Amino acid sequence: MEGNAYQEQLVVSIIEVLKTLGVNDAKVECIIGKGEPQDEGVTFSITVDKRDSRILIGQHGVALFSLQHIIQVMARKKFGMVSSISVDVNRYWKEKKELLRRDAEAAAHEAVSTGRPVPMRPMFSYERKIVHAALTLNDRVETGSIGNGEERKVIVKPKAVFV
Repeated sequence: MEGNAYQEQLVVSIIEVLKTLGVNDAKVECIIGKGEPQDEGVTFSITVDKRDSRILIGQHGVALFSLQHIIQVMARKKFGMVSSISVDVNRYWKEKKELLRRDAEAAAHEAVSTGRPVPMRPMFSYERKIVHAALTLNDRVETGSIGNGEERKVIVKPKAVFV
């Protein structure tokens, strides 16, 4: 099946899923690649009423992460689609990524200026990945994760300099 055809059919399928969830007035747009290595693939941007966005996003994006997973499974089963699929509702992920990147840079600045490790708040695995990715090119710090389960967090440490 040609790329655009399955994407159009997937948009229709997403709208059907949203209607099943009681979200009737959704605008779904398909965006191919966003220019960032971690965002390659297909992104489905969904614009909905504010009340509906609370249902689709959930607390800390948990419902949105689940919706994205359902859409990925549906794409594989219906179309054999294996490329990366991400789903964003009312720019939630875009804004969340920007906030996490700013927090990561602030933690890096603090780690370098104090010379001490800086633990960040507990995060979900997909949030920690964003923080790690945001600091990979910063040659003054290194990142790791500490803790278990819901208490797992990123720690930003200044790189040791040997003279």
